[in-house]
Amino acid sequence: MRNTDPLDFFANHRETILRWGGISAAALVVFLILRFFAMRMGGWKAAARRLWREIALTAHAFGGPVRAWLRYRRSVRVLVRGLGAATTWRDAERALVAAKFAAAPAQPYAAVVGEDTVTVLFAAARMPSPRGVWRAVADDPWAWTAVRAELPSVTPDAEGTRPVVVALGERDRECVFVDLVVGPAMVCVQGDPRSGPALFQAVAAQLDARLPSGQVVVADGVHRDVAGQPVREAYRTARGRPPRLGLPTFLVTPELPDPPPPELTEPPGDEIPLRLLLGGPGRGHVRTLLTDRHGRVGLPGTPLVVVCHALGAALARVLPTIPPVLPPVPAPVARSGVDQAAWFAEEEAGAETPAAEPRAAEPVAIREPAESVAAAVSARSSTAEPTSARPAPESTATATSRTPAAGTPTGSPAVSARREATPRREPAGAPGRPPITEPPTGRDPSPIIEPTHRPDPSPPAEPTHRPDPSPPAEPTDGPDARPPAEPTPDQPHPPTDAPTDRTPEPAPEPFPPGSGA
Repeated sequence: MRNTDPLDFFANHRETILRWGGISAAALVVFLILRFFAMRMGGWKAAARRLWREIALTAHAFGGPVRAWLRYRRSVRVLVRGLGAATTWRDAERALVAAKFAAAPAQPYAAVVGEDTVTVLFAAARMPSPRGVWRAVADDPWAWTAVRAELPSVTPDAEGTRPVVVALGERDRECVFVDLVVGPAMVCVQGDPRSGPALFQAVAAQLDARLPSGQVVVADGVHRDVAGQPVREAYRTARGRPPRLGLPTFLVTPELPDPPPPELTEPPGDEIPLRLLLGGPGRGHVRTLLTDRHGRVGLPGTPLVVVCHALGAALARVLPTIPPVLPPVPAPVARSGVDQAAWFAEEEAGAETPAAEPRAAEPVAIREPAESVAAAVSARSSTAEPTSARPAPESTATATSRTPAAGTPTGSPAVSARREATPRREPAGAPGRPPITEPPTGRDPSPIIEPTHRPDPSPPAEPTHRPDPSPPAEPTDGPDARPPAEPTPDQPHPPTDAPTDRTPEPAPEPFPPGSGA
């Protein structure tokens, strides 16, 4: 090796020497360039961190489409499984109505239905404490959650309006529904030029499938395969259709009528006969469903953000099986300690029980008015009657029945409304006097003590029996007092205390002694 000529060695290995020399020169140039940029970035460590970050972003960018496709397929499966079951829609409606009762005056606007639970979102300044089956959500003070199995089976509607819920998409593998009859009458769908029209058409398809025929009027331009009326004519048609079964009429249009109707731009009231689903920006009091380029939709002013890009594909599979909106159930009178399901059960039981047949009016005999009694008393006080001719004292029941009733408008004695259905026979002395009937009072019948005899229709001017025509004995004390005459075998004397059913006829006055008769 020491005897080798360097020129001969270079000539023999020129290619190899040139190759490695070039590689070394290139490596040196690269090192110098990297060092230059590393020094500008703050050193070798800072340059290494930035390099790894750029590599991660590059990998994420290339893997983004694959992950988006996988998420899309997962959302489609979640929505098909959730929206394809009628119980998911019913649980969302029941949760909204039950929460409206429990959280009044707070207003629920959306429901998130999962596998076992349902969460209701509220719009309110101050939320009351949860009660009943509801529990508070830890990270959201304007949300209540409950187990789906614990919801009441039947929920009467407080204001006679049934929630019209439509699906917006899914959130954390749970179906999200929004109520379109709460809040402003105008609901606008706008945002990304691709996801916005898709969501608008999906919501319109749900309204048309769930509401009764004729309650949804579609204007021209909503879908290329649906021929609708011009916007102005569609508005007139929708305005002429009144609400049916407590459900309002919806107008689906890509733009507002010109000029905008005042009833659609005014603040929401207690009753809105017409509601508008608009595929674009609106005016006045509106609720906006704002979409973005990532296939998500949010409600401005609320924390709700939903993935909606798979809603159209899921509805294409389950739209024929979506249940219709049920008519509202009237709310019964609120009573403490009874839930809404028990109220509705009582209402149904009362509706199935046949009404009791009205009883026939019972004839009730009306006694003599107070004027006749007063006239009889005055006549007896003015006419001198013998002691033997005066009737015996009546029983307590008879005297009570003759006392005039202070509460009756005619001043007649108290009349019992619980007489037997057969009218009482009138005495022979008062022919042609029909009994007066009164309707039953509806109270429970009670035993009534009947009087032993009825009062005389006319005041008796003479004693009720014929006295002995024989001259009386020596008069007793008093100018009008006469001793009772002894009854003879030919003319028996009736007892004075026995009642009589016949009106006595006036007897002739006996001749006084010494009259020469």
